[in-house]
Amino acid sequence: MQDAAVNQMLRVLSRSPNDGRGRRKKGKPRESGSFHLSMEEGWLSLFLLAAVVYSTIWCVQAVGWVDNLNVLTLTTLLGLVAGVLASKQYRFPSIVVHVVAMLFGLFVAFWQTAGAFHNGSFAAFAGSLGDWFNTVLHGGFGNDDSIFLFFIVTLGFVLAYTSAWLVYRTRSPWLMIIANAVVLLINLSNTTNGYIIFLVIFLLAALLLVLRFNLYESIKRWNRQGLRYSEDLGWDIMQAGALISIGILIFSWILPYGYTDPNVSQIWTVDSNPWVQLQNTWDRIMSVNGGVNAANRGSFRDTLTLGGNPNLNNEIVFTVQSDDGSQYLQSTVFDTYTDRGWTISPTSNHSLKAKETNPLPVLKIKPVTQSITVVNQPALQYPYLFGAPQIVSTNLPASIMQSRTTGETTAWLNQNGFITGGNTYTVTSDASSADEASLRTIPLPKDATSTYSPSGQASADAYDPDIVRVYTQLPQDLDPQIGILAQNITRDKKTMYDKVLALETYLRAHYAYDLNINKPPREEGVSWFLFRSNNRGFCNYFSSAMAVMARSLGIPARVVVGYTNGNYDTKTHQRVIRGVDAHAWTQVYFAGYGWINFEPSQSFATFSRPLPDTSGNGSGSTGNLPGGPNGPNNPQNQDPRHKIGANDSLDGSGTNASAIGPDVGRSVSVAAGSLILLLLFGCILFSVWWRKLFRNLSVTSQVYGRVCMLADWAGIRLQPSNTPTEYMDKLAQASPDEAEMLHRLGDIYTRERWAPPESPDHPKHNGDLNEIGRLWQRLQPRLFLYLARHPYFLRWGPRRLLVLWREARERRKQHKMLYDNL
Repeated sequence: MQDAAVNQMLRVLSRSPNDGRGRRKKGKPRESGSFHLSMEEGWLSLFLLAAVVYSTIWCVQAVGWVDNLNVLTLTTLLGLVAGVLASKQYRFPSIVVHVVAMLFGLFVAFWQTAGAFHNGSFAAFAGSLGDWFNTVLHGGFGNDDSIFLFFIVTLGFVLAYTSAWLVYRTRSPWLMIIANAVVLLINLSNTTNGYIIFLVIFLLAALLLVLRFNLYESIKRWNRQGLRYSEDLGWDIMQAGALISIGILIFSWILPYGYTDPNVSQIWTVDSNPWVQLQNTWDRIMSVNGGVNAANRGSFRDTLTLGGNPNLNNEIVFTVQSDDGSQYLQSTVFDTYTDRGWTISPTSNHSLKAKETNPLPVLKIKPVTQSITVVNQPALQYPYLFGAPQIVSTNLPASIMQSRTTGETTAWLNQNGFITGGNTYTVTSDASSADEASLRTIPLPKDATSTYSPSGQASADAYDPDIVRVYTQLPQDLDPQIGILAQNITRDKKTMYDKVLALETYLRAHYAYDLNINKPPREEGVSWFLFRSNNRGFCNYFSSAMAVMARSLGIPARVVVGYTNGNYDTKTHQRVIRGVDAHAWTQVYFAGYGWINFEPSQSFATFSRPLPDTSGNGSGSTGNLPGGPNGPNNPQNQDPRHKIGANDSLDGSGTNASAIGPDVGRSVSVAAGSLILLLLFGCILFSVWWRKLFRNLSVTSQVYGRVCMLADWAGIRLQPSNTPTEYMDKLAQASPDEAEMLHRLGDIYTRERWAPPESPDHPKHNGDLNEIGRLWQRLQPRLFLYLARHPYFLRWGPRRLLVLWREARERRKQHKMLYDNL
């Protein structure tokens, strides 16, 4: 006979499909117009379904793709309720129910998104939807966070609704698990290690749900066939399933991880892969915070949006062997600025053979050769070649993207397609070696006295009018305060170089470098950064602000994207470029000297300039940067492009010391996760053992035995001479609050054991047995709480070990005495 608590649980787990309100005669079909809300499958199945769905949804919230993801909790609940109601009704056709449910889900998502981003204004959010659609349709980046929230909330409702329908209507729990697993794994790959608990909950709930559902289907089949089965079969199977599930999780947790075949992995990372192309398209139309949705190694396209955190990771992208370690790696330049960011004007392609040169007609240059090995390819729209500004040749067949208006090079492409990991290419660049004195002699375009002649010869006093027109372009509705600020900054500067230098210095001095910013969706980027950002932003904002302010002064300027020169590895004698080194900076055009690099981003060192009268072969000193290529600090050991507070700790071997942190963090996470799983496994094992304890005895004997065992663990020993009444008195003295219940239990137990079975005082005749379940429900938590306050059982282990040690020592003495007497 089972105790009351066990019997109640058994009724939940093993309820026959013909029990309760959902009962119908065998063989009688369900009426098409009926509605049955009773959970024939058991309410436990609904709880497990909710655990599977919510572990997925809460993982989405943990990633934090956008703000206000907390609304997903309510949306998921509405989706589950709608799914259960829809699956339990048979009055309306399924297609009608699905359409109504999806419309309701869209309304909920629209309502919650409007409330989160537009103060509840439906009209404002509808306008944002229209703007986003128009932007994406014309190849731009959809960087409105409210659109992404709307999509995520809709997906949450659909996922919850579909999950309930698959379980309760189509009877396909495996399909439900697969759908949720896909979403869960996508989001887990973008969270920290600590959120692995969502996967643990998901797997445990999913395995138990499949087991519970298969058991329910089997019981239905056995009932139709008239087969008999044990009443507690459901509980036994669920116990075994829980143990097996926990065992699988523990085993998988301790398995080795992290092996990746570098050659096979290229199949999934090359940009010609359709999956990667689909991912790139998705990142464009759903650009959370204006950047790539997930942590990335850098993303390079023909547009540059001023948005939120780009979420760059620390994976190695390139290793570079170079004769000048101070050079950045340039990818793409942008010439057109709009209120949505930077774009490239129409281009045409010009093909070059391997090692064919495309020389630059500029003064004071030095050749720089770089051997670049691709380790992990960044996200590329085209097969860009990276190299120091400005590339003039490469050992690969190349295609040059050139502006149709100015003829300026926009980017170098590899004609043979994307370069996968493990491959190396070489580029030669004509890097500028112009000194400050020479640059100060260059006039503003409006002050130039010479007439430009497209003869191919560099002139220090003549500007190409097309270059001036294109690279001083600004939107007509640009905030006029930007130009006023630029005028105020450069008011007392006489030369064009000094004006540009003043802009660079102002930005570095008055604005802080911060990746975690959140620009409002409809704000123009530069104006917001300069006047309403609390003086915080990252390289996209710094470089754009400098270029726009320079253009407002009539100075040709543009924004360039690529990578900084990373860190030097003393073991391989190469520079290591990582995802976090992806960067944007500013270039200004000086007549005769071409495009000159400037670094307006605070926390990045400024570009060095050679001293006057040094040759253009790169052998001169750096002038204003002691850590430059030939300064007192060797550039191979000190990074001349040093970033303050980011990747700036190198140990003696050139290894980034900060990289130790993730390894330690993962070790702690693994240890904590293993401990949690072991504790969970121990709790389930104890629960199984506790439920089976004294199971062959009567309910009264089971309860009495468990009370005695808990008391013994708390240090109140049952002596052989104690009667049940005496022992209950002893327990009542230790816990007076439970005295009445303990005396009542002792009285019922005594009469059940020793009263004549036919006596009216026997508990089975007077109804006292019905009290046992209620007594145990009240006593059990209080006794466990008393045990927690008096954990006498913890002494058993050390004392038992001490006894064993003494016994072993005594045996050794006896053996020694026996040996000595022989």
